[in-house]
Amino acid sequence: MAEIAARTEVGLDHIWKEIDDLGLQLYIEQLDRDGFTVIPPEIANPNGLAERVLEACLDIAVRRNGERPDLENGNSQNPDSPVGDSLKAILLEDPVFEEALMNPALLAVSTHLCGYDVMLSSMNSQMKGPSNTKFLVHTDTRLPSPLPPQSLQCKCISALTDFDRERGCTAFVPGSHKWNRNPEGNETIMGEGGSVKTVPAEGAAGSLVIFHGSTWHGAYNRVVPGLRASLHLLMMRSILRMTEDFYDRIPKDMLERNSARFAILTQQAIIPAYIDKADEHAKVMRALKYTDAFEKESGIALPVKR
Repeated sequence: MAEIAARTEVGLDHIWKEIDDLGLQLYIEQLDRDGFTVIPPEIANPNGLAERVLEACLDIAVRRNGERPDLENGNSQNPDSPVGDSLKAILLEDPVFEEALMNPALLAVSTHLCGYDVMLSSMNSQMKGPSNTKFLVHTDTRLPSPLPPQSLQCKCISALTDFDRERGCTAFVPGSHKWNRNPEGNETIMGEGGSVKTVPAEGAAGSLVIFHGSTWHGAYNRVVPGLRASLHLLMMRSILRMTEDFYDRIPKDMLERNSARFAILTQQAIIPAYIDKADEHAKVMRALKYTDAFEKESGIALPVKR
């Protein structure tokens, strides 16, 4: 395991047992070396999770758009978009998305990158059909260069259908997370006219693609009929501003049927901006209720009680 980067954050000694128990050592090595990894279905797809997530996403599409996407022969409703059609803010739509967030492989790898207080910033589904619109190479860190060496966030993509180049899978520039900067000029162009070489992140349905927030990536155009379906979870360190607001919005029964870590993941332990001392005290005490429950349940001390 010589390729694995050193870690000094509080609590991360616990993650190595999870990584070993799940058989993720080689994937962590690839992640630290290349900035991305593809975990196969036999590890990343417990109890047919991807198949059930796909059905839930198709049902949401019917409710929101009035028609069921045709995975075999359909097109994106927005063919000019390089990512296809997005279904956003879906965590609360079906209990299967709770399972997707609590997927052991996803949590082990995102914790390796971002620590035990990593949180869900957003969850959405994408249905991507054929398109000629190029997807520019970029990072997800969205800070000006130079970028920090630590991963402030990571993206976890569950392949709900097969991922390969002709079906429009994600493309990566291996090792680019170590350059600590954003791509510029023709570095942002994939294919003709570009100056970087990308590789496809390919895997069967049920695979899990995870990458460092500073890894340069884009996506290939789909060139065969039908739709590429995927579930995207953006995971962030708790010091960052989240994309979706889950704070105080998670139903009580959802919190009760999941472990204490689910509350941490869904932003219940953050301390949002306050208006006076009394408001600060109330929000701190609310956060401590959730951090204390997690630490008691897991035996893991969070780096900072936020």
